[in-house]
Amino acid sequence: MKNLKNGITIVLITICSIAGYAQSNAGLAGEYIVGEQNTIVKIEQQDAVYSGTIMSSDNSKVKIGKLMVKDLEQTRGKWKGKVYAPKRKEWYDAEFILKENTLDIKIKVGFFSKTIEWLRK
Repeated sequence: MKNLKNGITIVLITICSIAGYAQSNAGLAGEYIVGEQNTIVKIEQQDAVYSGTIMSSDNSKVKIGKLMVKDLEQTRGKWKGKVYAPKRKEWYDAEFILKENTLDIKIKVGFFSKTIEWLRK
């Protein structure tokens, strides 16, 4: 009887863990408003990795279809990937923190760090 209770408990914990993981993955994909020029970046899942491309912008210099986020995946409960900085024309390692209506992107370079906020559309 004790083994049955333990088995049921393990099954329930596993089901709850899988459901929570699936919800956190589904919540990352979507469209985000970036910067002051109303640039829209769409993050989509491709295989097990996410990436984000520019869908539209009020800025005429922005290249539609440009890859802005790549190699985005969840490891040890944190979303990590690379984000493109157009002004510097470089890719930076970043941590992506999903909140209710925003996606905070924390970029670390040496001792310096900067957090950028993208608003969910």
